[in-house]
Amino acid sequence: MTRHLNIGMPFDDWPVRDRQLFARAFENVDIFERGPALAPSTKYGRKSDYGRWLGFLFQAFPEALEQAPQERVDQSRVEDYVAYLRQNCRDTTVAHCLGRLFYTVRAMCPDHDFQWLYRTMRLIAVKAEPIKHPQVLSSDLYPIGFRLMDRAMVKAKALGRLTKSSAMAYRDGLLIATLVEAPMRRGPFSRLTTDDHIVRVGAQWCLAVPAELTKTKTAQEYQLSERLSAYVDTYLGRIRLAFPGADTHNGLWPYEGRPMTDKMIRRRIIKWTRLSLGFAVSPHRFRNAAATLISIADPENIRVAKDLLGHRSFSMTEKHYIDGAQARIAGRELAAVLTTRAGPSPRSE
Repeated sequence: MTRHLNIGMPFDDWPVRDRQLFARAFENVDIFERGPALAPSTKYGRKSDYGRWLGFLFQAFPEALEQAPQERVDQSRVEDYVAYLRQNCRDTTVAHCLGRLFYTVRAMCPDHDFQWLYRTMRLIAVKAEPIKHPQVLSSDLYPIGFRLMDRAMVKAKALGRLTKSSAMAYRDGLLIATLVEAPMRRGPFSRLTTDDHIVRVGAQWCLAVPAELTKTKTAQEYQLSERLSAYVDTYLGRIRLAFPGADTHNGLWPYEGRPMTDKMIRRRIIKWTRLSLGFAVSPHRFRNAAATLISIADPENIRVAKDLLGHRSFSMTEKHYIDGAQARIAGRELAAVLTTRAGPSPRSE
């Protein structure tokens, strides 16, 4: 079977009935009629994975597109879909795809029972082996950003001009250092603007993320350090305007005549972290790194990680960002820090 797993069916190409049902199920309506509206990112994910499902059917069972949505989702086809996804996806990803398919088709066809699909998803999820990432802390990531910015300015000074590559390196360094201090999700991060979301207060810059950009619909504010704020001064005063077309838009992170997308930001951060650390660190893992560093440096105040990451409850922070392995590493690191601060033990003298 040909591998086209990254090519879902675009929404405009969906069967008319599917488009109508999806719009009806996920449009923003009165809270007392259908319940709270989904976050844009959640809606986007469901649309994307339902398009992936339709793309699979188009390749393997094109005749199924003539059927009603609820009739297409049967156990035989889902088994084939799982085999299709497994060609280049881990089971953790397969489970996510099935989960989104379940919630989407259940909302589109509420009169039909799809609990068997949910049970299938859970069985795969329970047996899936999670990806084991190398341990990384914010303190490992922070210097990467400053090195990039400093080297870019040294190069510009040596040449007597700011080259495109130097401007990109400085911007990327600022991306990394800012995300360390303000570990927000990459969607809101990519949509920051110079007009509305960054404000100078005294010697420091503050990032103000409005509620409509956050997953939890709660506004977030991050005060950048004086050290990083000085680099922001240089960026806004000189570096940003070196990008072609930067004066035609207000995006904080410019590209070729337009703001960077979240995927562009992800690629740049992965590139530099892989070169510096020997392994890639995605923007989302900056959030794990921040929570873990807090658990090491200030374990008594670990609950502040909830506010830093924009979670509604600490249980979410604890469940997804501070797992058992990280806690054990944090314990060892904390012990080492305490030993260093206290000096050598009496037995070693």
